[in-house]
Amino acid sequence: MRQLAPVFACLGAFALASSVASCAGESSEIAIGRLWDEYLRSKRGQFAANAGTPSDLWTGADQAKWPMYDLAGFYLPDGAVPEVVRIAPVEPAVDDTYEVVTRFRARGDSARDSTTRPVLTMTVLARRVSGRWVLANALPHRTAAWFTGTSGRITFRVAPRLKFDSAKAFRAATFVDSLAAAFGVPAPPHIEYYVTESVDQALGILGVEVPERYGAAGGFSKPVNGQVFSGIPQLGENYRHELAHVVLLPVLRDAATSLLASEGVPTWLGGTSGRDFRASVRHLEAAMRAQPRLTLDSIIDGTSVASEIRNAAGGVLAQMLDEAGGAEAVREFLRAGWRPAAIRATLERLLHRPWSTIVSDWRISVRRLAAA
Repeated sequence: MRQLAPVFACLGAFALASSVASCAGESSEIAIGRLWDEYLRSKRGQFAANAGTPSDLWTGADQAKWPMYDLAGFYLPDGAVPEVVRIAPVEPAVDDTYEVVTRFRARGDSARDSTTRPVLTMTVLARRVSGRWVLANALPHRTAAWFTGTSGRITFRVAPRLKFDSAKAFRAATFVDSLAAAFGVPAPPHIEYYVTESVDQALGILGVEVPERYGAAGGFSKPVNGQVFSGIPQLGENYRHELAHVVLLPVLRDAATSLLASEGVPTWLGGTSGRDFRASVRHLEAAMRAQPRLTLDSIIDGTSVASEIRNAAGGVLAQMLDEAGGAEAVREFLRAGWRPAAIRATLERLLHRPWSTIVSDWRISVRRLAAA
C-alpha cells in the first residue's frame, strides 16, 4: 500500500487537471492544479472581497502593480463552485506558462445539470518563477501585441481592429488634470487605459467570460488600480465617466457613498450607457413622462431603478449642487452616505432649501437640461 500512496495522491489531484500525466515526478498540469485549488480555497468563498488579499501563490509582480490584483476573480459571486475545464501550456513546446480555464457555477447548481449555465468562466495563467509555479493575470499576455500610445499620464492600449485616436487621447489627459485640479485632489500618477471593441472584449482580456453579451454599450474601471476599460469605440480614448471614477477616488476614501452620487457625478462629467450627459437627461425625462410614478423620491428610495435612470438623476443633482456651491458641494454629495435620509439631509443643507422645494426644482432642472 505504501508504494501506491504517490499514485493515490496524483489521482486526487487529477480532478483538477485536464488529463492524466505520468505520476513519476508530478506533472506540471497536476502541480498547477494543486496550486489553483489551494488559491481558491484560500479565498474561503469570498472571491471579490479577497481579490486584493496578499498571496504567495500569486506572482509578486502583479501584486506590486495592482492593489486589487486578482482582476478576474473580482467578478466571482461569493460561494461560486469551480469546475476546471483545462490546464494546458500556452506554447505547446514550452513548459513555463500554462493557461488555467475554470467554469464557476452558482452555489447549489449541479455540474451534471446541463440546463444550468456557469455564472462565469475564468482564465488565469500559471508561470514558473524561480523554480516554482505561481498564478498570474491573463491581461498582460492578452494585450501584449496591442498598440500602445501615451498622452499625459495615461498609457493607452488599443485593440488590434481599432485605430489609436491621438486627439481623443489628448482630450482625455487634459480632462484628468483639470478634474483633479477642480476637486482639489492629486491627479493619478498613472492610468492604464484599454480601448476595446465592446464590453465583452474588455472582460475577455481580463480572463472573464459571462453568459450575457453586452456589446459596445459601456465600460468599467478599477479605480484602486488606476485602470480604465473602454468598450464603446465611439468614445474610445475619451471615456470620461470611467476616467472620473479614477480621478475622484481620493474623495471617496474612508467615506460612505451612494450609487446616486458615485455614479451620478461621473454621469454629470461624462455621460452614461453610451450617452453624453445631455442625452442621458433626455432619456431620463422621457422615462419620467412615460412613468408618472418615477420621481426623485422613488429613485432615491428604490432598489430596482434602472442604472441609467439613477445615474442621470444623480447627474442632475450634481449639476444643481455645482451651480449652488461649486466643486466643494459636489464633493460633499459624494461623501453623504448611502442611506436615503442622509442623502436628503445633505442635499437640503447644501442647496439651502427644504426637500419639497428640491424635488420640484430637480424636476425643473431635468426639463431644462433635456431641452438644451
